[in-house]
Order: sequence, then structure tokens, then C-alpha cells
Amino acid sequence: NNLFSVDFRKIYILLVTFKTVYMKNIYETLKEIKECSVFLSLIEKSSMQGQLSTAKNLTIFVPENKGCACLEDESFLECNLSNVIKYHMINDKLKAINLIPFKLRKTLNGKNVCLEAERVQINASLIIKKDIECSNGYIHIIDAIIVPKDVSCEPNTNYYNYEKDNWN
Repeated sequence: NNLFSVDFRKIYILLVTFKTVYMKNIYETLKEIKECSVFLSLIEKSSMQGQLSTAKNLTIFVPENKGCACLEDESFLECNLSNVIKYHMINDKLKAINLIPFKLRKTLNGKNVCLEAERVQINASLIIKKDIECSNGYIHIIDAIIVPKDVSCEPNTNYYNYEKDNWN
């Protein structure tokens, strides 16, 4: 028995267990991301923080504050906020590397979003910070809020349609 022999397998298991036990959930992590405080306030206004705390295997695409500028539009504020928030959520743990180019994914509000790994985007919003790991899923920060709508997954169509449908 060597005094300096170390069983690295036991150390690895201990570290993985420690990380899993003490990792924060999506809601707790979002509270610490200052550049996403506007969307967090929508989550809290919709009383959805419990879902982000307890749901398992969840991916959420959270717009940064400047990407929530459309919230100043009164017509947007009249829509169902929980529907908009659920449109940013997928019931699966997806790292950016797992995004399949031009793959439709069903969101928690029932509509599809198009994940475009070629440019790392969701519909017309670019993913600007990816793979923020939480105990119950992943957070990806996007540059703009996405509004529930019908999308396709043909290359380059969502950006064009989004611009055409929402800004003109």
C-alpha cells in the first residue's frame, strides 16, 4: 500500500455527485444572470418560476434585456405571457452541439420552433451564449424574444419571414 496511491475513479464519482447535488436549477441560475432580468420578470409575473425550478430535462432560450424591446409595444403585452414564455422552452436537455440543423422542435406551448445549428439560432434569434448548465436542464441566451408563430425549417426562411411578418 503506497501512501500516495489515489483512486481517481472514487474522486471523479465524488466530484460528479457534488456537482449534481449543489448545481442550481434553471430559475435559480436565471436570477443570477443580470442581462436576462426583463425575461425573468415575465416568468415571475406569469408565476412560472416553480416550473423552471422543478421540471426535469428542460431547455430554455432566454432573450437578453435589449432583445425584449418589443415589450414596450402595448399589443405584445396583451398576449398570454405564459404562452410566450413556454414558446422559449423545450422539454429536453439540449446542448448547442445537439442542435440538429433545421430541426423542428415542439415547445411547451405546443408550437414548433426551428433550431438552426448552422448559424446557432432559434427561429430568427441568434444564440449568443450557450450551454449554461443547470441541475434540471440548459439555458441558452438569445438576442431577441421569439413570438409564437408557425415556422418552417427551410434554410434562411425564418429570418426572412420574421423580418417580413414582424417589422414591416
